[in-house]
Amino acid sequence: MKYEDYSTVDFIKDEYFIRWVKDPDEQSDKFWKMWMAKHPEKREECLHARNMISDMGYQYDPELTEGDYVEMFEGVLKKSRQASLKQQRYNSSILSRTLKIAAVLAIILLSVFGVLRFLPIEQSQVVQLPVITKKSPMGQKTTTWLDDGTKVHLNAGSDISYPERFSDTVRVVYLKGEAYFEVTKDAERPFIVKTGNVQTTVLGTAFNVRAYPDESKINVAVVEGKVRVENSSSIAKRFKYTITRNQMTSYDLSSQRLTKEDFDPDEILAWTKGIIHFKGANINEIIRTLERWYGVTFVVNRQLNRDKDFSIIYKNKSLTEILEGLSFAFEFEFEINDKTVILN
Repeated sequence: MKYEDYSTVDFIKDEYFIRWVKDPDEQSDKFWKMWMAKHPEKREECLHARNMISDMGYQYDPELTEGDYVEMFEGVLKKSRQASLKQQRYNSSILSRTLKIAAVLAIILLSVFGVLRFLPIEQSQVVQLPVITKKSPMGQKTTTWLDDGTKVHLNAGSDISYPERFSDTVRVVYLKGEAYFEVTKDAERPFIVKTGNVQTTVLGTAFNVRAYPDESKINVAVVEGKVRVENSSSIAKRFKYTITRNQMTSYDLSSQRLTKEDFDPDEILAWTKGIIHFKGANINEIIRTLERWYGVTFVVNRQLNRDKDFSIIYKNKSLTEILEGLSFAFEFEFEINDKTVILN
């Protein structure tokens, strides 16, 4: 259902609308104000729904008793009656509609509460759409399309999870690893990529996110358009950055600091073109990259110089050719046994 067809009750039940009322940010505030300006015939219902959500502290709490629910809605009705006494010219039809909606909501929530009391815990969970997970195994890169037309390039050793069908209000995906997104524009449905405590929000753009679990940083690089990068942790210091074309943010997981800088697209997006690009990389970074790229596991039997920086570009090179070059730079011998690389 589109927002143009929403009633007050529909707005009250909408996840993105509730989030705007309870925890507004710059984007959601701008969206709803522009939407109401574009649809003035719905402005009254929007504001009415917002006031009701604010009045009753709208949130689901499984510990509430029936008495708590009754008390909560009596408060809503009491406010409506007080408003009518203060405003003698208040339109009686609007008041009547307020009371009816409050009553309907009270009945719905009391009914749900009654059912939840007698259902087993596992049956009382909210029904959700099936979640799809696409994996790009070690040694492979894959491309997938989401139901909104967004194209996602997954780097080796990465996976992405998303609902079978996006909602009418927001598009959220969860990434582990590295991916390049070509997002289909949809001004009414923000596209959000979540990686741990960091989330990236866009409306339509092309950008790269790198967030491997075994790395200490989360990088977001914008190729086209504009994105907002922010954290959702209640423990770390909150941040919110907006970055545009050829800008990148880097979030350090240990210090919980975020920096913004320009970047070289040829370096950051080299993997999407089948190119391995090392720039100032140490041997640990090189080994992790080669493990993902070629689907192998390294066994290191000797001490390597981990302080040495290494910069080079490999295109269409075999693992053996790369190791031959690295063996001179880092002074090791190697052997490849199936999927295992041994450094001596």
